[in-house]
Amino acid sequence: MEFRRLSVHRLASRSRAGRMIEASAAPDVAFWIDAIGRLVVATAAGMVLGWERSRENRQIMGLRTLGLVGLASCIAVQAIVHSGLPNVNADAAGRAMQGILSGVGFIGAGAVLRVGQGQEVHGLATAACIWVTATIGAAAGLAVWPLIIGGVSLAMLVLFVGAPLERRIRERARLTPAETDRKDVERKP
Repeated sequence: MEFRRLSVHRLASRSRAGRMIEASAAPDVAFWIDAIGRLVVATAAGMVLGWERSRENRQIMGLRTLGLVGLASCIAVQAIVHSGLPNVNADAAGRAMQGILSGVGFIGAGAVLRVGQGQEVHGLATAACIWVTATIGAAAGLAVWPLIIGGVSLAMLVLFVGAPLERRIRERARLTPAETDRKDVERKP
C-alpha cells in the first residue's frame, strides 16, 4: 500500500524564465476516503468494546471513552505515516505506537480501583480493554485489517465469555471474590 504525503499534491514546473512554479492539484479523493475510513474503523472498534463495558455496568470506561482511545491511536499513527517528513519509516510508526501504549497505561491505571476494607481490586478487565482498543486503533492507522477484525473478535469473545466463566469458577470453589483475592495474596511469599 502506498502512503501519500498530503491530500493536495504539489505540481512543480519551470517557467520560461527558469523559475520553479508550484500549482495545487485537485484534492486526492482516494486518500481522504482511505484516511477517514481508517478513523471510522478505529473509532467503531473502540465503541464496540466500550459497548460491552457499558453493558456490564462498568461506569469507569464505556462507549465514548474507548471510541476516543481508538480514534486517538489511529490519528497518532496516521500523523506519523502521512507526515511527509523525510526518513519516516517503520521505526517512526513503532515509536508512535510505543508512546501510545505507554500513555494509555495512565488511562488504564485510572480504571483500576481499590474498594472496601479488603482493598479489592476492580477494573482490570477495563484497563486491559483500553490497551487493546489503543492497539486496534494503531492497527487501523496502519490499515492492518486482519489484525483489527481478529482483535475485536477475540476481545469481544474474552469479554463476553470471560465474566460468566470466572463466576462459575468462583462458585465451584465456593469462595467470594474477596476470599479468592485474599487467598492469592496469602500464597505469595
